[in-house]
Amino acid sequence: MRELTVKQIFEYLQAYDPHLRIEGDVDTKLKGISSVFHYKQGCLTWVKGQDKADMVKEPLTAVVCRPEIVIHAQVRLLAENPKDLFFLAADYISGAEQVPVISETAVLGRSVVLGENVSIGNGACIGEDVKIGSGTVIEANVTIYDHVVIGEDCLIKAGAVIGGKGFGYSKHDGQYRAIHHYGSVVIGNHVDIGSNTCVDRGTMDDTVIDDGVKIDNLCHIAHNVTIGKNTVVIANSTVCGSVHIGENVYIAPHSVVMNQLEIGDGAMIGMAAAVTKDVQAETVNIGCPAKPVRTRREDEWKKY
Repeated sequence: MRELTVKQIFEYLQAYDPHLRIEGDVDTKLKGISSVFHYKQGCLTWVKGQDKADMVKEPLTAVVCRPEIVIHAQVRLLAENPKDLFFLAADYISGAEQVPVISETAVLGRSVVLGENVSIGNGACIGEDVKIGSGTVIEANVTIYDHVVIGEDCLIKAGAVIGGKGFGYSKHDGQYRAIHHYGSVVIGNHVDIGSNTCVDRGTMDDTVIDDGVKIDNLCHIAHNVTIGKNTVVIANSTVCGSVHIGENVYIAPHSVVMNQLEIGDGAMIGMAAAVTKDVQAETVNIGCPAKPVRTRREDEWKKY
């Protein structure tokens, strides 16, 4: 961790949020970061809401919070999205910079095309004709099958499997026969895919994960699925085959979306929901089977 003044941090963060404001002594020195519940004096922390601020019993040196939050601190950095600004500041204070490395134990096909500053971890296996964009990190023991395309600045976490054959069969004389999958997987820029998550290749068309999508650990994305920009799919969720998910959708943990459905832009799927019908845009859907209960609010993201 580097020792920086609040002014240095403020000026750095203003490039991301020009509406950021500051209250207090800008010459205050900070020596690191801290959680608010195990606070260390001289460090920067953050709070999500007033309920969390009310639990803080000691004065803080510096905190990132929303303008309406009441909390005792020498310095307050005021932003509508304190979580985002705090973790940008944390990266800046830590000075952490990942050096790209391709592990000697990784196995790469001869026709793999890598952009600049790609990292590939121990035991990763990359097939033929795979394209990986600049700045992408492939962690240990990831398997990426032939013809997959991954964009720039993505993170594929340990144990993920991208482009494996989907679960497709035809039945003849009482026996199941595997259907060959001819498509692949196309992943956009700034996409994160969690540990042990599987993204299956398409049967004919590609499975497509668009820019900015974040998929958590232990999720299953089946063949022919398309996921729109900036959608979030959280742990242990299953998206069955040929589902089309719009942009800015939020799918909570343990959810299941039945095959061949449409999820409209901005929709929210509640925890452990079972989606059996198309979902309209900007609605909140909960239950088993999932049903719409209200319209999604514009400030819904602040809760997360």
